[in-house]
Amino acid sequence: MPTLNFTHFSGAVPRYRDYSLEQTDGILYLVPGSMAVRRHDPFEDIDSLLLDVVKAGAVAATCEPFLGYCLSHKMLPLRDVEFWQQRDFFTSHREESRPILDTLLDFARRYGLPAWDGIVTTTYPAWYAQQAMAIRQDENDDMAYMIHYEAAKRACVSTGAVPACTLALTLLDFYLRFIESIDDGQFPIRNAQWMIGYGQEKTPKLYAQVYDFATCINLAYAMLTTGQGKAVRQCKNCGKFFIADDWRAEYCSPKCRGAYNSKMTRKRVKERKQRESQ
Repeated sequence: MPTLNFTHFSGAVPRYRDYSLEQTDGILYLVPGSMAVRRHDPFEDIDSLLLDVVKAGAVAATCEPFLGYCLSHKMLPLRDVEFWQQRDFFTSHREESRPILDTLLDFARRYGLPAWDGIVTTTYPAWYAQQAMAIRQDENDDMAYMIHYEAAKRACVSTGAVPACTLALTLLDFYLRFIESIDDGQFPIRNAQWMIGYGQEKTPKLYAQVYDFATCINLAYAMLTTGQGKAVRQCKNCGKFFIADDWRAEYCSPKCRGAYNSKMTRKRVKERKQRESQ
């Protein structure tokens, strides 16, 4: 199995004292506080980072009002820029979006925010595939909303603010790639410094300093899967996310494996009795 042989692997992501939600021109943003506490290293605990990423992404993936809104507005694929063309879900549906907003705030306070440097694109979870395939997008030549989108992005460069819709789609995309394996495991790497050193050994050592939070997440997952042969999985029985030693693992513990098998056995017995009684 190929490995990423890092001897020094660190990140330098700004994490602020606090984050708040602020609405500007109909779009809801996560806005950093005025003072940065320190440069945060997401690689301090890779397992916890990846689990928190998929947990946050799962909240967006299971929020029916959010994805239903996207489907009803014919967003295919899901792109944050469409929330400038339509109406931002997070400003027009504050109560329905509360579970996602609370999750986004908690995530930002723990890890900081990824840089908003391009259109964020992802797709729908697998259980929405049939509905997504039925979408027929309308032809729309009016691209005026792109001007407002680009202006908003430029305004956020100096403040570090990120739209709630952008962070929600970013985390949803990580969730889908790590859990549903979309895009065949492509992990973009940017805003990083690399150095290879041989020293007295035949195998070169790879040093990396990463300055982009999204890249930190990508590299953390690449390290986990290629270097250690592990995977982020969701338990088939209890639904808990866990780090598995084997990507084929379906249960977080032997207890859950036994509980699921017992449940399925009872279900088969019940179905057989129903057939026999007919």
